[in-house]
Amino acid sequence: MRRLLPLLCALALLAVPGSAPAASTPGHGTGGTSAPSSAGGLTYGQPVRKVRRASRRSFPVATNFSVAPAALISGAPAVFGFRIDGSMPKVRVRIELTAPGAAAPTARLRLGYRRTGVRHRYAWTPALGELPAGEYDVTLLAFDDAGRGLRRTAKASGRGHLAVAVAPPPDPATPGVFPVAGPYDFGGPDGRFGAGRPGHIHQGQDVIAAAGTPLVAPVASVVTWIAFQAAGAGRYVVLRGADGTDYVFMHIRNGTISVVKGAALAAGQPFAQVGSTGASSGPHLHFEIWPQGWYSSKASAPIDPLPQLQAWAGTR
Repeated sequence: MRRLLPLLCALALLAVPGSAPAASTPGHGTGGTSAPSSAGGLTYGQPVRKVRRASRRSFPVATNFSVAPAALISGAPAVFGFRIDGSMPKVRVRIELTAPGAAAPTARLRLGYRRTGVRHRYAWTPALGELPAGEYDVTLLAFDDAGRGLRRTAKASGRGHLAVAVAPPPDPATPGVFPVAGPYDFGGPDGRFGAGRPGHIHQGQDVIAAAGTPLVAPVASVVTWIAFQAAGAGRYVVLRGADGTDYVFMHIRNGTISVVKGAALAAGQPFAQVGSTGASSGPHLHFEIWPQGWYSSKASAPIDPLPQLQAWAGTR
């Protein structure tokens, strides 16, 4: 029995597992994967990926860019045509107008996202005083979602030029002109300023005239708004005089507006015809005068235009 005990102890020691072997060095022994290095190196056995630089072809390219007209009368619209090609379906577009030698653009036009591979047309009418007379370099800029900007080449520069001239100021000696160039009458009390209407009052003066009678600018002015309101004003135009007064023409006949937003008009110049569009019971001009601008602020409001219309009528 005494001889058997040492033998049993020896067998027990052989059966006890030893300490876990340290991870073997890569390439030596049969150990497992090496522990990650605290130095931030690549994990053993992972393929090294080459960083691809964006190819020149992947950058957006302005394949077409135009500015018209080359010489712009202030108050008239400038039209920019452009096409941008690139690997992404859309790019963010901006147009800048900069005076030569200036440190910053005079105007920045943010056009938002535009599709690549198609031609775009963008019309812009500078507000009065927004773009002073002078020469401007025009630059088209575009960026895709990867932050890549236009690749400029001799044939695809995305650059242009625009000259701006100031429209001649109106002659203060020129009297105003009655806005309806034909037979008319002022109708009854229901067409007067302040007459009751469902939910509001009449804010202008009705001038009854035959459909198709020419409408003319009462003073030298610029077209600031052209729109349509089916349940109210119908086709309407807003003209702004040199002193900031707005003149509003409503119920204009369909298809007769011959001007665009930003166009400069001389006193007496025709631009549309009397009609009966919108909420109208018959052909007439609804005419308003806003001395502080048409809805330009909470303080702006129309005035009774009848005295001014009567004064203009006396000059006919």
